[in-house]
Amino acid sequence: MSKLMAKKYKVGVALSGGGAKGIAHLGVLKALEEHGIKIDVISGVSVGAIIGALYADGHTTEEINNFFQKNKLLQMVSFNLPKNGGLANADRYKKHLGSMLRAKTFEELNIPLIVNATELNAGKNVYFKSGELLSCVIASASVPIFFNPTNINGKLYVDGGLFCNLPASVLKEDCEIVIGVHTNPIAHKESTSGLFDVAERTFHLAINGNTIQQKAYCDIVIETKDAKKFGMFDVAKADAIFKIGYDEACKVLKNYDFEKAGIEATKYE
Repeated sequence: MSKLMAKKYKVGVALSGGGAKGIAHLGVLKALEEHGIKIDVISGVSVGAIIGALYADGHTTEEINNFFQKNKLLQMVSFNLPKNGGLANADRYKKHLGSMLRAKTFEELNIPLIVNATELNAGKNVYFKSGELLSCVIASASVPIFFNPTNINGKLYVDGGLFCNLPASVLKEDCEIVIGVHTNPIAHKESTSGLFDVAERTFHLAINGNTIQQKAYCDIVIETKDAKKFGMFDVAKADAIFKIGYDEACKVLKNYDFEKAGIEATKYE
């Protein structure tokens, strides 16, 4: 048996962080479905963890898109004094996400899922793939300064993008093909002003370096550069962001030789 055939999964998909720009992941997932590409395992960080969890839970891309539009994060957070480590807590958002998720543990999901978060005090990247699901997903998306850290078993966690904003390497050993979806490319910005704007820009610049490293573990990289004009909380443009992901994925997938890789996929003209 060849080394290629010895892999545990055929196709793994890594979903990056990116705030509202991450809604482009849904367009990519829709394109993968239409091309007949079955996803065997998903890894995700931040918004990629939220989308990955909902998709692995069996929700359609349209249902997940509706969830983001109806549950606008900034309208659901409670602002607090930064003594808790952040400007706001996301308890209400966590409650709504929890009501959407049917699975309570990783093991109950339809598709295996891996999410990563940053253990704050130890200063290291941690991968979660078993046990209680919701807190791990929220931890992965707890952007530092914006949101309070998430406590899991006495340890504090923040957004996994600090160390790994495209969790592809964790899939490489077990997957024949790794598809990396990066929705947060860095581009020149004409102006940056205000506390949230400066904090968001600083965070994105800080995490860009580790994304470049992770792309090397991908067989296919889908990068939704046209989504760069949208802000972290700009879910009002969800449908437009969705389309950007869909269009870019169709363009990339059309040029990949799945047959040579041993993957059955629908050929699009």
